[in-house]
Amino acid sequence: MEALEVEPTGANDTGPCECCGNNSRCVWGFVHTSEASLASYFVHWTLSRVADHGANFDLILGRWGEGTSARDRVLVALAYRLLESGPGFMVIDAGGRPAASSELVGRALARAEVVGQPVATQAFAIVDAVLAQDARIAELLGA
Repeated sequence: MEALEVEPTGANDTGPCECCGNNSRCVWGFVHTSEASLASYFVHWTLSRVADHGANFDLILGRWGEGTSARDRVLVALAYRLLESGPGFMVIDAGGRPAASSELVGRALARAEVVGQPVATQAFAIVDAVLAQDARIAELLGA
């Protein structure tokens, strides 16, 4: 896959979390190649609780730009955990994620529609790029 460039664009804090009392943060942006935009991303986590709560990565994948619509894009969701061996991602059903109701999304994909498919390779490359390039989510990498 061509080199990916992450463009952070926004952030929002909410809270407190019902189970722990900490605030949560959501950051978002776009991922591009030199040729085109590939995805919009949203990363959501509870501050200071990554070790036990993990995080969620929601990716809106597909065609972007003039002449495109939500029908050209799908939502893929991944759960993130910081394991002893390092960061770990698992594809989850996207239908229950907040981004599933976005006007940018044509369809939220179920886990079974992603695992073992080409879209999974793209999704994992994108979350790896976001984790490496978006300094706002450094907390997800641990101490």
